[in-house]
Amino acid sequence: MPRCRIRAHYEQLSEFDRGRIIGLKEANWTNQRMARHLSRSDATIRRCRQGWVENSRVQRQYGSGRPKATIDRQDRVIVRSAVTAPSSSLSTIRCSTQTPVSTMTIHRRLRERNLRSRLPLRHLPLTSAHCRARLQWCMARSG
Repeated sequence: MPRCRIRAHYEQLSEFDRGRIIGLKEANWTNQRMARHLSRSDATIRRCRQGWVENSRVQRQYGSGRPKATIDRQDRVIVRSAVTAPSSSLSTIRCSTQTPVSTMTIHRRLRERNLRSRLPLRHLPLTSAHCRARLQWCMARSG
């Protein structure tokens, strides 16, 4: 029997799924059966159930993880400088905003606001008339 695909590790359980886990456990489902049914790992099911038993709650605890290196005001300055000069690099944005963070942090803040880099235009696109004229020029000189 093929194993079901486990979701990515960063996707959180919804409140609905947490309630389903508690309800299915009270209906005497095993952890493996629930994991297959909800497409989650056994450890996720066990941790959710353990939180219910110990704390009598299923809400997610917020505040875990490393705090952001920039504040909202710095984020707005980064985005503004990227929008006003779209061809600038990450290092020039970092220097112009005078934020003491890495270029990867600048990149992350721009991605959070759906700002992505654009490749510069390498050459002008040719029209069909240009292509025909180039083909005729090559054919005239090939023979």
